[in-house]
Amino acid sequence: ADWDYTKISALGFVNAMCVPHFDATGTNGMKRSEHAEEMMKKDPTTPAIGVENDAALVIVGNEAFAVSGDGKATCHVIVPCDETGEMKSAPLPINWEHPIPVDEILDFPIPATASHLEALEEHVDTDFVVAEDIAQAISEPVNNNDHDQTNVDDIISADVSQIKIVASGNERGMRLQPIVDKVVELSGTNLPKVLYVGTASFDRTDKFSQQTQAFRDMGCEIRRLDVSEGETVPTLDEMKEVVTEWADVIMGSGGNTLHALLRWKEVGLDLLLKEASLKGVVLCGGSAGAGCWFSSLHTDSLRPDNTKNKEHVLNELSEEELADWDYTKISALGFVNAMCVPHFDATGTNGMKRSEHAEEMMKKDPTTPAIGVENDAALVIVGNEAFAVSGDGKATCHVIVPCDETGEMKSAPLPINWEHPIPVDEILDFPIPATASHLEALEEHVDTDFVVAEDIAQAISEPVNNNDHDQTNVDDIISADVSQIKIVASGNERGMRLQPIVDKVVELSGTNLPKVLYVGTASFDRTDKFSQQTQAFRDMGCEIRRLDVSEGETVPTLDEMKEVVTEWADVIMGSGGNTLHALLRWKEVGLDLLLKEASLKGVVLCGGSAGAGCWFSSLHTDSLRPDNTKNKEHVLNELSEEE
Repeated sequence: ADWDYTKISALGFVNAMCVPHFDATGTNGMKRSEHAEEMMKKDPTTPAIGVENDAALVIVGNEAFAVSGDGKATCHVIVPCDETGEMKSAPLPINWEHPIPVDEILDFPIPATASHLEALEEHVDTDFVVAEDIAQAISEPVNNNDHDQTNVDDIISADVSQIKIVASGNERGMRLQPIVDKVVELSGTNLPKVLYVGTASFDRTDKFSQQTQAFRDMGCEIRRLDVSEGETVPTLDEMKEVVTEWADVIMGSGGNTLHALLRWKEVGLDLLLKEASLKGVVLCGGSAGAGCWFSSLHTDSLRPDNTKNKEHVLNELSEEELADWDYTKISALGFVNAMCVPHFDATGTNGMKRSEHAEEMMKKDPTTPAIGVENDAALVIVGNEAFAVSGDGKATCHVIVPCDETGEMKSAPLPINWEHPIPVDEILDFPIPATASHLEALEEHVDTDFVVAEDIAQAISEPVNNNDHDQTNVDDIISADVSQIKIVASGNERGMRLQPIVDKVVELSGTNLPKVLYVGTASFDRTDKFSQQTQAFRDMGCEIRRLDVSEGETVPTLDEMKEVVTEWADVIMGSGGNTLHALLRWKEVGLDLLLKEASLKGVVLCGGSAGAGCWFSSLHTDSLRPDNTKNKEHVLNELSEEE
């Protein structure tokens, strides 16, 4: 045991001191790691890399990474701190699949911790919404030279309907195939040019390699834009070229959103991202790279280890210190008017569930709705429409809004089987069901007689008091040939997508491409139901219109309804859903008589479930089922199985 470690020169192929057996204790009783740090204090001229017994450091040119032989062992970097002279060490991750520049590896032990978080905390209330910068630029010159060089008029005149966003709950989402496929589809090309903006992850190469892996495997051309540090920022012209002219897809990294938003505002990148969004460039990302596109964000940006080199922080702070933080709400770029809550199904290192904290936060400030995105899901936004995509077949997104009547927060999951985007306004209605009061109101009409023939008989003997009915020419209906009635009534709304049934509808219409009028009253005029139930006819290339009368404000005039129902349509499809609600609304607005007239003119009447039973004299129905409401997702989320 009577011996000591020493430092010697070696061949010099790598400019660092190697410390093998880094996790071992010598026969002299001294830990190799501790002795190496003491040795470096005396001669800190070169960094040291400690290699544990069952690990290896792999070096390729000017890049390197750690490989674990047993799934646990790794390598460590030891460097002196420029400010204090103390030795700082940090373990290298063992999940890297690509080598990292050695310069970055040698930065690992030097975190941006306390001072970094203190500086960020000053900007928690900063407004990062780009629209306000643009408004200022229109009325007066912008003092920020970077912003001033951006052509604001071009941004304002762009078509807002072009905005395309794929926001994943976790950065891992950018490697899940269903989500990646949606990004590619929206880009309009099989091999989109991808610009990676890694500011939130402090422009770390390992994060770049991980988060762009799926696109690299596809063969996409990928560039990165580094603006986290002042010395790496390109000129504004260079940024403008790559952001607004070159990229098909812009991916924001996960990490520290507040740091990213602050840097983007400082260098003028925020306006360029806005311009790119309005030119139809797909904006995507997970976690910070999802929330940054919204008007506000539920964030963990003040988490102690949400720093450039979190490995050091995890190595230095206690469990109590790592858990001592809180979520906060910050402004973001404002391309979507909602608060994004990424990691919605996760619990933070502070022990708080993200979903529960977001709801509490909204109680204090319910001015905007919130959209929670689970880790393996993504919210896809196309213009003013959106839908959820599941990366694993289970994860989804959630909508949280305040109830106007009670002020309580209501949340509901979005379906993951939508194939087409749905108006955002409809999505934001999801958590507010028409439940008890809706069913009670319907129950009063269980014995209502909806048979149109009786209305017609009354119209022959005396004028109809209902103004809507009075404007319908009853004589024309009566004189029509009743033998012309054509109905295709399917047991389920899915039947309208089964080819033998669809073929029969087309055959009865007398044309290869019938004009289809969709009446979605029974499904409360939900766009997702419209998209699903008309899919087969849309695939054929049929012209399709929809007639929305479920809500008072959407009802067209009687003349407009008459034109589309009795003169334009070859086929009228009733949706599945709540038949009693549909029949009541049709009677109230006069659509029942128009449907009768259309039937007697030979228009094909079809539909599944409610859209089948509505054409008969009576119907066996589940219209009083608790979840047979406008937004059944909320009811399924709120009621017990027994209820």
